[in-house]
Amino acid sequence: MCSISFIGAGNVAMRFSLALAEAGYKIGTIYGRSEKNVSKVVKTLERNGFNAKPSFSISDVFSSSVVIIAVSDNAIPQVVSELVKTVEALDMEYSPIFLHTSGATDINVFNPLKELGVRCGVLYPLMTLNSNKNIEFKDVPLLLESMDGEIDDVLDEIATNLNSEHYFYSSKDRLKMHVAAVFTCNFVNHILSMGFSVIGRDTPLLLPLTLESVRNCFLHSPDSVLTGPARRGDMVTIEKHLGLLEELGMGEQKEIYSMFTDMIMKKFNK
Repeated sequence: MCSISFIGAGNVAMRFSLALAEAGYKIGTIYGRSEKNVSKVVKTLERNGFNAKPSFSISDVFSSSVVIIAVSDNAIPQVVSELVKTVEALDMEYSPIFLHTSGATDINVFNPLKELGVRCGVLYPLMTLNSNKNIEFKDVPLLLESMDGEIDDVLDEIATNLNSEHYFYSSKDRLKMHVAAVFTCNFVNHILSMGFSVIGRDTPLLLPLTLESVRNCFLHSPDSVLTGPARRGDMVTIEKHLGLLEELGMGEQKEIYSMFTDMIMKKFNK
């Protein structure tokens, strides 16, 4: 298998590098600007029996066949600019394949590299990744994209070796999925936090209800399994809830409760 290096040393680099090493890939260089983060990734790989070279020079990643750019979305254009300068300076006959891992960044961010003949693509994990939590990539859907389809085979091979369910998505469709993921993951997380703050204790009692609700949404449809006072148009209960939130001084929770109640009632109780 080919050698894979990383630009970035955060959560995504940690999980991807370990999973790829376990799948049989050689991890070349971990490049980053934070010595602490780079060291953490390298040492984690070493503890699991794998080697990687820490680096603070972006040119070092060019010794690998594939380079995964695992940085924040806002940093990707800057990384591409640095890579363009490095490609021009090194004047290499063959350059690595560069892949970014962003759900919201268009593949056209790579256009400056493409103009130099560099092959590029996207390897987006549809999952929240935490450097401190192990994850099986067989449970992580991967959305893939390559410029002009020229590295479809490489992307397919990497995803297959990770045992991941994978699909080729255009940048626009990947962005749609990213927006959907924000609603179903990030916003749900915040709503759960707000719900926990109301009761303040015994929050595990809410787990069976929460899991069953999510499960039913995917087995059927969210609209068909929705229950609760807003769905029934139960204004007596709604007023009790709003009164309690007012009494508890939970203005934000009251505002969100009112907003969702209005949306549900307009949709179902016309």
